[in-house]
Amino acid sequence: MSIENEIATRVYRMRELHENFSNGSFNEMNKYYSKEFQGYLYMPDKDQVKLFNAEQIKEGNKGAALHYKGKHIKFIYSALNIVPQSETQAAVSYEITHQNQEKTVRALSLEVWRKESDGEWRMLRWYEEKGPSISI
Repeated sequence: MSIENEIATRVYRMRELHENFSNGSFNEMNKYYSKEFQGYLYMPDKDQVKLFNAEQIKEGNKGAALHYKGKHIKFIYSALNIVPQSETQAAVSYEITHQNQEKTVRALSLEVWRKESDGEWRMLRWYEEKGPSISI
C-alpha cells in the first residue's frame, strides 16, 4: 500500500472517530497521536491560537466526547492532499465542515504524520484554522 493510501485511511478513520464523540467514545482516536505531538488550534470566538501537546489533545478529546455525547454531529472532509516527505513522514491538508445541531463550522487542517518505530502512522504536528460558527 502506498504512503498516500496508508495515511488517507487514517485521516478518514479520524473523521469517523470524531463523529463517535456523539457516543462518548474517544480512546481509539487518542492512539493516533504521537507522544511528541504538537498542535495548534485557532479559536475564532476567542481570537486566539490554543497550543496542545500529546496529553492535552487526548484530554481535549475526552472533553469533546463528554460535550457531544448524545448530540448529532457530522464531519465532512474534502480536498485531501497528501505530500510524502520521506518514507516515514508526510504533510497532509484538507478542509473540514463540522455540522452540529443548527451550526456549521468550516476549517482547514494541516498535519504531519509520521510512521513510528512500531510501524504505526501517527499525527506528529497539527494546525487547524477554524472559521466562525454559522447558523444553518
